[in-house]
Amino acid sequence: MTKGEQFGYIRRYKEDLKDSMENLFKDIQDKYPDYEFLVEGMKCYIRLRSEDKTKWTKEEKEKCLAGYGFVLSTASNKKSISYPKITTLIFDEFLIEKGNVPYIQNEPLKLLNLYETIARPGTDHKRVILFMLANAISITNPYFLFWDLKMPSKADKNGKWIWKHPTRPILVEDVRNEAFIDRKKNTEFGALVSGTKYAEYSIENKFLLDDDTFIEKKSPTARYYFTFKYHDKLFGVWVDFNQGRMWVSKDIEPSWKLIYATTIKDHEPNTLYLKSLPSKSHWKMFIEYYKMGYVRFENMNIKNMCYEVIKNNI
Repeated sequence: MTKGEQFGYIRRYKEDLKDSMENLFKDIQDKYPDYEFLVEGMKCYIRLRSEDKTKWTKEEKEKCLAGYGFVLSTASNKKSISYPKITTLIFDEFLIEKGNVPYIQNEPLKLLNLYETIARPGTDHKRVILFMLANAISITNPYFLFWDLKMPSKADKNGKWIWKHPTRPILVEDVRNEAFIDRKKNTEFGALVSGTKYAEYSIENKFLLDDDTFIEKKSPTARYYFTFKYHDKLFGVWVDFNQGRMWVSKDIEPSWKLIYATTIKDHEPNTLYLKSLPSKSHWKMFIEYYKMGYVRFENMNIKNMCYEVIKNNI
């Protein structure tokens, strides 16, 4: 308030934002007894508490406007509006659990479009920092794929688990509070979920939909088998018949002619569209190997994406 800066709170869909805005300050208002919080529609107001103040006047609202709510799915409607005082953006619940509402098509681009509308890069607008918050669902998501993000593999000198992008101003933090983990383990809920996959997710902040089974680097004696394309990305399938295994890798042979398109949008003049082919011998053998448990994936993203490909083309 003293700096006159404002924030923006982002949710994916209108229904999500409406529910969240109504309860935005409930968890913190008891910690700030000297302040009053008000949410009306898509605007948030904060003022110093005073016994002689009851209703908010129009002038007070203009002076005490602290933040705005934004719906990502309709963000393009905000193009002509200026937000010169916003310096912080919060995108809450940016990761989606499978089976819930879907991601928006080209969602990272929509978020960048909204950010540019608010931050006005290249102008005298103050720097705007974007925080993206979520539970640990899966590293295979539109944002990690779009920016090629990774989870931190070790703690830094301050004990923080943070990965810094080598070329972009992006940090990925895996929040680990050991004291909180111990307290949660010692609750009735901790006893209820102890030893389950959900305990790893809920208590230890491990990714709910990810596990290391079938992840393995390909054999040095494996030879190239074919290429497939999924959502504009190329993947190489390698085989070692002596070991009786196949691997899916980011390593491809650029000159290889056999390229399967796994979706109609991936189909180009130099590809074979899987669902239109009467005979798919290479793909058929790949599926047989998969059914027998002989297919390995070189990292988690490849594994999770391949599961989607196989499910739709089996």
